[in-house]
Amino acid sequence: MPPPDVAPYGEADTGPRIIGRVGSLTVSLVNGVFGDPLLHLRLQHQRRSLLFDLGDGSRLPARIAHQVTDVFVTHAHADHISGFLWLLRSRTGEFPPCRLYGPPGLAEHVEGFVRGIIWDRVGERGPRFEIAELHDDELRRYRVQAAYPGPHPLGATQVSDGVLLAEPGFRVRAAVLDHGTPVLAFAHEPDKQINVRKDQLRARGLAPGPWLGELKRCLLAEQMDAPIRLPDGSVDSAAALSRDLTLIRPGKKLVYATDLADTPDNRKRLTTLAHGAHTFFCEAAFRDVDAEQATRTGHLTARACGE
Repeated sequence: MPPPDVAPYGEADTGPRIIGRVGSLTVSLVNGVFGDPLLHLRLQHQRRSLLFDLGDGSRLPARIAHQVTDVFVTHAHADHISGFLWLLRSRTGEFPPCRLYGPPGLAEHVEGFVRGIIWDRVGERGPRFEIAELHDDELRRYRVQAAYPGPHPLGATQVSDGVLLAEPGFRVRAAVLDHGTPVLAFAHEPDKQINVRKDQLRARGLAPGPWLGELKRCLLAEQMDAPIRLPDGSVDSAAALSRDLTLIRPGKKLVYATDLADTPDNRKRLTTLAHGAHTFFCEAAFRDVDAEQATRTGHLTARACGE
């Protein structure tokens, strides 16, 4: 065996990896509490993932990269965006554009990553991205595609109350914070939480299956008259099945915030965004005894984070 300083086989200790359920989401802090920021939100029954920040992605399989639809980048410091190379390499193929949201300048940063690679072998199969930069109350969109010059402007839309993405079932909202550079904090806000009553499934002799995912999608989209085909071949409306088989509660809000200076304005903006949150991820890089260094570098202490 080679000496450990030549070929260290052990994986770096990045602390506990937080994995849990928040409503219908499976949530994972991929690189642990001390590693590169990367929060993975897996949407139940949808084969779909959202990412908050884009640190080292090597712990996620390529199939997850294939199913990422949206990435929310707080800012472009290396530990928050260096995992883009993992995403870029994994998205070569017949995939729809992956959407990225972040502060001003994100499109140029993404284009820089893409431009640093020779794409002479991929043709039209090169990775494609749609970038949305938050400029005050305006979302400016760009397209970046491997082997094509960019970023290509796609126009702009107005932003209402910080909402970057709104779909049937959930919204993602942002607040702009200061870290010496603009940093975004994000809130994932589901409209409702839909739970299936297993006792009622058994009482009606219905086996779980993909039809339950279809039922939930219809309920989230308010398509109450939509027909749902059951395992026995019969058809019933989403409204009728909802009355008999589901319990609907308010959704559980999740908030994600990383590097920010401990200023009154940052505190106000972040606490406003996080009001009513069920789960709050907030990065605190320094102990209270290191408050001077935290202030100098624009970070929170653990005490400030708790406050």
